[in-house]
Amino acid sequence: MTLPPAGIRDNGAVIVLGSVNVDLIVSTARLPKAGETVQGLDLVRQLGGKGANQAVGAVKAGMACTLLAAVGSDAEGATMIATLRGYGVDVSKMISVEASTGTAFVATSPTDNQIIVVAGANSKVDVRLATSVKIMPGDVCVTQMETPVAAAKAFFGMAKAAGATTVLNAAPASAAARDLLPLCDILVVNEAELFLLAGADEGLSDAALLSYKDRMGMAGGQALIATMGADGLAIVRSGSVLRIPAHRVDVVDTTGAGDCFCGYLAAGLARGSCPETAAIEANAASSIAVQMLGAAASMPVRSAVLEKLDQCSA
Repeated sequence: MTLPPAGIRDNGAVIVLGSVNVDLIVSTARLPKAGETVQGLDLVRQLGGKGANQAVGAVKAGMACTLLAAVGSDAEGATMIATLRGYGVDVSKMISVEASTGTAFVATSPTDNQIIVVAGANSKVDVRLATSVKIMPGDVCVTQMETPVAAAKAFFGMAKAAGATTVLNAAPASAAARDLLPLCDILVVNEAELFLLAGADEGLSDAALLSYKDRMGMAGGQALIATMGADGLAIVRSGSVLRIPAHRVDVVDTTGAGDCFCGYLAAGLARGSCPETAAIEANAASSIAVQMLGAAASMPVRSAVLEKLDQCSA
């Protein structure tokens, strides 16, 4: 599928298939080395999971978003659904299953984070749930690698048949993401995820990025977006590389920055923006998010993002 330029289709909705977790976040001045104990500064319990975070990001960006996800039939699950509803996410297709709600243990410092995830109910996301929503042309369908690949394949297959745009955030890093590459219009990866899927680590030059896209078997109309932290991001498609620099900010917590980017990217595409325009806005949004603690809770509303972009262009 060749991605449409800005303005040639009506606004769609964002549909996210993904995980919902309870995030237990401990902040510290620096992360511990193996076998080391460091002093924590704060402990926060809040909504998390890539699916949930990206859905919140899309809503914060001003677009309607439905989340296809599973939580446990426990108090934590009910709390996560209520929290998502409070953010404005459509939770009508979410299900409760006989399993514990997913949990992520997050240690974060101003420069990095370490995360341990217990999948719980997220492992129960199946094809039936993934295909339980009506998808329309102009919609943007997003998934990641925290739920079963079979469900993601069914979701993307239905999206492609409907004429929707598909966005794969191949995170956490998993070779299983290769099965989804033929079905995605846009692949979003960080450096480690890119090197794993491409089967090579030859740096991040333009030539290397073009080579990685070819090695992954991605067609000319598919877009690769590589996020590179302080080095910004690169959009690779149609034989060209566009680099977008990072915003220089004082980083408090990088947790959820990638999810903020993906949620805003999907919202921009659903609004009718081209990938480049949507990525510029998403890049600014994630630069605001890293200045606050947490994932969904740190994501800015679109007016703040547009104001930041206005200030940068002044």
